[in-house]
Amino acid sequence: MDGDSSGSNAVPGHPSEHPLAHVQVPADRPEGGGPEPVVQSRPRKFTIQSTFGIPRERRSRKSRPCDACRRRKTACIITTEPPCAFCRARGMKCLSTAVGEGTLTRNPPSQNHAQGRGGAGDREQTENLESPNTAKSSPGLVTSPSVSGTSDHSTPRYGNEGSSVGYSPFGFNREYIKSEPDTSITSMDIVQPALNSPESSIVGGTAHTLEDNPGRATYYLGSTAEQDPFVLDAFSYGILSETSTVDANVVQLHRGGSDVDDLPLHFLFLSMGHPKHTNLSREEASDAIETKVWPHADVLVRLYFKHVHPIMPLLSKVRFLRRYASNRKSIPACLRGAVYALAAVFWPEDSATRSGDPFPFQQHEIVDQAHRALRREIENPNLFVVQACLLLIHVQPPSIDAMEAPSTFTLAAQATAAAQLIGLHQDPSDWNLELVEKKLRKKIWWSTFVTDCWAAIALGNPPHINETSFNTAAVTIDDLRCDEDVPDDLRYLVDLQNAYFDVSAGARFLESIRITRYLRGVLDCSFQVNMKTPDLLDRLQFRERLVDIHDKLNDWPSLIPSCLVVPRNRDPVMSCLNCPLHLMFYASKVLLYRALMHPATKAAKSQPNSYLRQWFAYALTDFTQFTEFFVTINPGDLRGFWGRHREHIEAAHKILEDFRVKVNKISLTDHVPTKALIRATTIRCNSFFAQAAAVMRHGPEAAITEPITVCGTDGTVSGSS
Repeated sequence: MDGDSSGSNAVPGHPSEHPLAHVQVPADRPEGGGPEPVVQSRPRKFTIQSTFGIPRERRSRKSRPCDACRRRKTACIITTEPPCAFCRARGMKCLSTAVGEGTLTRNPPSQNHAQGRGGAGDREQTENLESPNTAKSSPGLVTSPSVSGTSDHSTPRYGNEGSSVGYSPFGFNREYIKSEPDTSITSMDIVQPALNSPESSIVGGTAHTLEDNPGRATYYLGSTAEQDPFVLDAFSYGILSETSTVDANVVQLHRGGSDVDDLPLHFLFLSMGHPKHTNLSREEASDAIETKVWPHADVLVRLYFKHVHPIMPLLSKVRFLRRYASNRKSIPACLRGAVYALAAVFWPEDSATRSGDPFPFQQHEIVDQAHRALRREIENPNLFVVQACLLLIHVQPPSIDAMEAPSTFTLAAQATAAAQLIGLHQDPSDWNLELVEKKLRKKIWWSTFVTDCWAAIALGNPPHINETSFNTAAVTIDDLRCDEDVPDDLRYLVDLQNAYFDVSAGARFLESIRITRYLRGVLDCSFQVNMKTPDLLDRLQFRERLVDIHDKLNDWPSLIPSCLVVPRNRDPVMSCLNCPLHLMFYASKVLLYRALMHPATKAAKSQPNSYLRQWFAYALTDFTQFTEFFVTINPGDLRGFWGRHREHIEAAHKILEDFRVKVNKISLTDHVPTKALIRATTIRCNSFFAQAAAVMRHGPEAAITEPITVCGTDGTVSGSS
């Protein structure tokens, strides 16, 4: 029903408004208006030869259910071995007696009718029986926290039990809910993701997951959603389709607190149904990716965790590798494609691959298919999909780029939207959620925050994430340490040095977040679109905040741990993983000095007390240090992973001259990824020097008479303007 699904499942907010709530179904005739059926003296019986205890998916009749699920008339979901999902969530013994040992009894319809609607017998039966449709569509692994504890409300919360229990006060007999399949889903292939992997299974029935629920997508319901959070807290309900199947469920993960702003928190659990053409497109992209990388997929995964993951630890290492090893197609094709594509750049750089098979494919061949898959996966985003959005931004830039690609900003917007849709902008610390998932959600959110901020400044756009639009707690080194030590059975997929948590990689990630938050403070103080709104007092406060950020950035090189320093005398062949972090530091200072020296006009140059005159000397000193840092960058450093964002340097003419010499020296390399990485900076620097003299003499009206190079589809075309 998501995305391209044409089936409708929306109902008005209050259950009493649902058309089924006021329909009185006679107990001795079906819901339809046809003639009364012939009453059979005994029900039809048939036997299915099956065994108990083997893995069993929803709606499958290959295995016998346990006693509890057979008594409740629900599907018995066994991932690998008993207990099933229902018994495990409630701490019950999961047993299945042989046929004939126990008899499941049920009162006939006439007896139920004789007891009267709303009577004790009807209520007992309503609590003990489960509609097949409800059982199929209710979330099987996530329950509201109030299920395991005492609820303050009489309305049950939703877990494995069906949501239609909320209709019993209206005389709705669930025994007569239609069991035919939903017509809106008949023509669709229902997506059934992989069942819970061992590292994310429920332990003791106390922690839940938003990620590993078969056939379900989970979306955060914010305070402006279709219903007030307090209404959902007091009166939960499911969303039924026309044929009374449960298409969506509202599940509470946090009850709220005494604080007026501590609202109840709910997620929408939605059945994932897609038209066949959607699934076909996704499967074709997945098959194309796997066909292209075969038989090098495992090598590319190893290269990713060796070269990319230490710089950008987006993935939960064990969770990804566990899924990949057991069934790689349980990972969305967009993420697999992103991992393969980013790792492909390092094929000729790795000692284990450069002397073996030749480079098997071009990166763009995988990226194209990954974007094709992402077009479909983004309709039901989860943590894997958000990770794919963040990684695909950093593919190798085309060799014709002269500046940051506009798609960087649009892809960052897509990642931000997907992250907010699944609730990453909300702090999960108090949620009834697995610890591993809590830590992973925090890590991915702060990765999204960093990406959004740096993508915004590439072309001078405002960030998508407002400073007051999230409350996710700051990520810690313990959060980054979680799920990073690879168990023995998965170590064949990584190098030995990458099988354990790298403290320096965690510290590098934390410092990148710190610098980005400083940068975000600069943007909020001086680079807003509507800067006429603040009064004089606000402007003075902004100025004080900028000075405070300046002091913190000045102290930063002295306060970072020794593992994040860029050594002066190091092996020129080896890549220093700390170089991108220090480039981020200097790029942040560029915008800081632009803000401190604003407005940098001709009039400000002649005023001794202008901000431009006050801060210009500090800027020269800092960017002399930047030039010294840039001179230390060697070819080996540029062959590491730098990410996609490339910033522009402004300082005095002397510093630019030194910078230009170094840039042009680097651009002479034959290493294609290095040339692509440095091309935008080289072109802008050389363009400045080629035109600076004419602009200084004639001002902005100076004409550009130097020959320029136009990049065509088949190469370069020389011309002049």
